Amino acid sequence: MQVEIKESLEELEKAVKYATTASSKERLQMLYWLKSGQVTSRQAIARRADA
Repeated sequence: MQVEIKESLEELEKAVKYATTASSKERLQMLYWLKSGQVTSRQAIARRADA
């Protein structure tokens, strides 16, 4: 999966912390996982989000 994430890890971490809705927090968390290399596929994101 090819995704370009322009925000830094620090910016994403801060955005997750201050997100005001569950859906935006979830989206930001997924971007953070991708940027940090914790997940590398859509299936890994789905498994991690369900955990």
